Amino acid sequence: MQAIFSSNSAHKLKEVELILNNFEVQSYRMFLGEMEILESGASFEENACLKARVVYDLLQESHRDLCVLADDSGLCVEALGGMPGIYSARFAAIKEGVHAIIQRRFILPKEDLGDTCNNLKLLACLQELGIRESRASFVCVVGVCARIGGQYYQKSFKGECKGKVIQAPLNPQAFGYDPLFIPEGYNLSLDRLEKNAISHRFLALRQCREFLQTLSQNKE
Repeated sequence: MQAIFSSNSAHKLKEVELILNNFEVQSYRMFLGEMEILESGASFEENACLKARVVYDLLQESHRDLCVLADDSGLCVEALGGMPGIYSARFAAIKEGVHAIIQRRFILPKEDLGDTCNNLKLLACLQELGIRESRASFVCVVGVCARIGGQYYQKSFKGECKGKVIQAPLNPQAFGYDPLFIPEGYNLSLDRLEKNAISHRFLALRQCREFLQTLSQNKE
């Protein structure tokens, strides 16, 4: 089965291909070109399903069978009241201080300033609170919109990697908040581990893979 992944991130696409190793995964850009999908949902699940549905609706007339995947993921820090959450990729664009962030009193960020700026924003928040670490978790939700053999399916799968964030040096080669996050049961940050075996995206996609395998068997 071919799966179309609704994301602009080449890094995420590579992870998805590795985890869904029995399925052909292609970027939606192969069919639709460059296109920005507004993440207007209030949760990871809403955003993931919204992105999958947008691409599905644009492609459904040109594909007899169609399977579109999309993910939304982020870091939820206990000391920040669950932030940055769905704003993880745009966290650095929030200009307000940590107490306004915790109370959700900030102008919604629109710009992705990159991983380094997001990490520096997180470190600044921890410093403003006067703490060196906090319990946290990475969360990923994968949304699926599919039509197989004339039957429509819409599902979502959630993965969570629990651990803590710490004050630590940044790694310019790492992805996202990985250099500041230590998973439960480990002493190393996520960028120094084999993350495909433990990450939130792996845990969500493993469930998704089982679902897609069932669809493939039903199709046969």
